[in-house]
Amino acid sequence: MRKISVGLRGKIQTLSIVAIGLGLTASTVAQTAQRYYSYAAVISKTAYADAGWKAVADSLVARHGRKGSAKLFIWASSVNDVKSDLSAFQPDYIGYIARPVNECNAGFIVAVSRLSRSLDADSYGDAVWGIITGYEAADALRAISESLTVKTMLAASGNLSYEPPIQRFYQGIGMTCDSYTKTDYLFPGKSGKIYTEDKRPEGERDRIKLVAKWLNASSVNIEVAGQGTITGPIDCIMTGGHGNVNLWQCHYPDAGSEGYLQSSGGKLSGAPASGGSIAINASTPKILWCASNCLMGNPNSSNNIVYAAFHTGHAVQMFGFVNSASSGDEFMAWGVYDRVTKFAGKYTLAEGFFLSNNNAQFELKNPSNQISGPIRSYMDSTVFYGDPAGEVVFYDFGDSARSYTTDLSLTPDGSGNTGFTFTVTLNHDLEFGAGYCYQFRPISLLPVRIDPGSVIITKNEGHTAEVTDNLLIWEMLSRGENLQKGKSKTLQWTAKVTDDKTGTRRGVAGRRTGGTAPRLTMAYGVQGLDARLINLSSGAATFRIVDQAGRECLTQRFDAGSHERNIRLPVRLAPGVYGVMLEQGGVASHGRFAVVR
Repeated sequence: MRKISVGLRGKIQTLSIVAIGLGLTASTVAQTAQRYYSYAAVISKTAYADAGWKAVADSLVARHGRKGSAKLFIWASSVNDVKSDLSAFQPDYIGYIARPVNECNAGFIVAVSRLSRSLDADSYGDAVWGIITGYEAADALRAISESLTVKTMLAASGNLSYEPPIQRFYQGIGMTCDSYTKTDYLFPGKSGKIYTEDKRPEGERDRIKLVAKWLNASSVNIEVAGQGTITGPIDCIMTGGHGNVNLWQCHYPDAGSEGYLQSSGGKLSGAPASGGSIAINASTPKILWCASNCLMGNPNSSNNIVYAAFHTGHAVQMFGFVNSASSGDEFMAWGVYDRVTKFAGKYTLAEGFFLSNNNAQFELKNPSNQISGPIRSYMDSTVFYGDPAGEVVFYDFGDSARSYTTDLSLTPDGSGNTGFTFTVTLNHDLEFGAGYCYQFRPISLLPVRIDPGSVIITKNEGHTAEVTDNLLIWEMLSRGENLQKGKSKTLQWTAKVTDDKTGTRRGVAGRRTGGTAPRLTMAYGVQGLDARLINLSSGAATFRIVDQAGRECLTQRFDAGSHERNIRLPVRLAPGVYGVMLEQGGVASHGRFAVVR
């Protein structure tokens, strides 16, 4: 026999679950079954008058309006024209649509970076943002319309460095920037173990010939006898070596006998050290991730790599530096990289960029004295291109493949406030130092918005904590401290929830007025699920169960002709956490439960 359980402050309450309209039961929301969000599409008046760019804006609003609330914001003379309206809307994501060069340029990037941190009273970022552009409007429209799960990484310069059991990618190829021969392979199913050969694929010493070939291919097929096989399209390319606005030099410190990737007029091409130019017309969606290269994210000319990446390079997203990269860029170079890869599958590239930017802001406010070099300049001179809420994710290996796991539970106290418990549990030993500060300091977007003025921290097993309306940053460790594998630390606070995004569409479903919220009790046995629903209203109702990824496990529609109803559902659920929803008359009630053996 299995029983359905609901977590209550770390305890287990069996056999029943209370679903409260727009409220929260005691629940674990580290992975929310369904999260509605608000999305702002921002565009200039001139661009919106152009049919091609108007289609991009309208498509964003329609696409994200199906998942939450989406609204169009149009500026006339400056993007800052819409600041007050954005502040009132409180978006979770902002897509800044910008035509090439005359709108999308270095000055625009600085402006939107600062605007995105200034929508409320605190100094931290208020929305995950990205710039949506292309050599032409059709590039931007294609990029926001495509989805991608990154499985195959091409690190065409620099090592693929792994720390088992962290499996940063499903499979990958790495070629070090200071060698003509050394090649690293990550084969599927090898638990992050790297196989290295002192030989390039096909015996090719000029990697640009391989890079151009693989980018053009709909699928690669690389086999190393006795070791494994890599098949499928290249989903993400990470650059290294030297970068410029329209050129990537593969070899380091000089070009040596290797060629370049270059751009001109919206076209990418390979320029090998010997032989003719190789046109690049990628057929599958990709991320171009210029992790630490100078200038490759600079959009000031139509000949720059940014526009060619989205035109013939088939990019859906891109990260890069607008200016030169140097020492002190840890937060926005390796911070972004490590936030995304060392928590494999948890964050998108846009989220990694956002979290690292806010971590840099925390460092400025609360100096650790572990980081040398400038910090603030890189917060506004790095950029994420693409839809920040797009369906572009990294292959997810689950919690065991992450440096640490986090758990956030919310418990309403019945007086209008909610108790929050945030727990970090280590999968690896962790010590305070520079690496901790720029890549491991806990930082998390909250699944709800709260009134920051109502925050009261009730327990802190670490040190300084900053809790904004939508963000938590916690100095969990300090100088000389370490936390061993398997150990945990907890932060608790109370606050007033102002907007619940964990399962209710804002502006569509509302709190019930009058009466008592629906309640259901459930038992799960060998014949399925028996549920008793009480406090119903008359009329059609829908009962749904979804898993942690939001996938529908069961939907039962019925007519609630009475105050109470018993239903038996022949459903088989694997152990895990599920969301349960009862929808009636345009009002949704939500809860979470766990199936345990």
